[in-house]
Amino acid sequence: MKSINKKIIAIFAVLCVAMTSMASCGDKPNSSDGDGGNTSATTIDRDALMKYPLNIGSAGDGNAFAGEADLEGDDPVAGTTEATTAEESTKPVVHVTAVQEVTDANNQPVTKIVEVTEANGEKKTDANNQPVTEVVKVTEVVTVPAEETPADNPENPDTQNLEESTEAPTESDYKPKNDGRYAMWIDCSKNENFFFEGAMLKATFKVKEGIPDGDYKIRISPDLSTIEGKTVNPSKVMDGTIRVNNGEIESADVSNENGSLIFYGDNIACKQGDTIDFNINVKNNTGLAAFCIWFYFDGNALEFVDACATGEYEEIARQTDIGSGKKDN
Repeated sequence: MKSINKKIIAIFAVLCVAMTSMASCGDKPNSSDGDGGNTSATTIDRDALMKYPLNIGSAGDGNAFAGEADLEGDDPVAGTTEATTAEESTKPVVHVTAVQEVTDANNQPVTKIVEVTEANGEKKTDANNQPVTEVVKVTEVVTVPAEETPADNPENPDTQNLEESTEAPTESDYKPKNDGRYAMWIDCSKNENFFFEGAMLKATFKVKEGIPDGDYKIRISPDLSTIEGKTVNPSKVMDGTIRVNNGEIESADVSNENGSLIFYGDNIACKQGDTIDFNINVKNNTGLAAFCIWFYFDGNALEFVDACATGEYEEIARQTDIGSGKKDN
């Protein structure tokens, strides 16, 4: 993660030059108007010069303050909880049902005594008319990937094909594409830190048609600073997941994250063709005056539409003249 300190210093250097230049111009006599009078001196809004409005940009757009994009991170096509390799993510997974033996803690077969029955279903008895019993191994029916259960395995005569799993993309020719956007903001005009919690940035994506079912990661990389120019390092950063036609997904659980600053993304269940809003969230914010937050996604699966401030941060961003910030679609 690159320090945002250099960006702040660079911006402050530009602001100092601008203020010095403008102040000098303001001290010079103004030219006369047609009636021989002087125009009023230019009013310098120094507070306005200490702000960098919320700016949404893309990799390679030439913004030196935003730093370089890190497109060499984890594969954006993810498993349920962690990223998979490109080869793994394109391999279809077929599950089957199988009967397997139950074992104990020592990996020994579990057995039980059962009564023997005749072919007609009647209980078999001995010469004393007592039920005949035998010891058999306990079995259970499970669902496993097909490669783990060979069809000719004599221990699993009841194996049968099940529907194809949707836990991984099923189109062998699909290749993910790393793409990224950044959101950058600085406001030093009040000489104080800003405090905001919950959802702070909302990115809108169009889920593309025809993409494989599966989980697609949105990787988050925050770069943060206080008004003193000190870098703030979150104790935890939790990436988001876009689950496409792959069942339900639980929201990120941050209920036990107390005291330490964390950033986390939404987990969203959707289907091909949907338009979704993905939030980047903050918890336990101890005060910020600047950030540059990159978020990376699979550009072949998700089409970036727009991004903006949201939640408590929206009003703060508006006070920093959000309207003049660039939005790169």
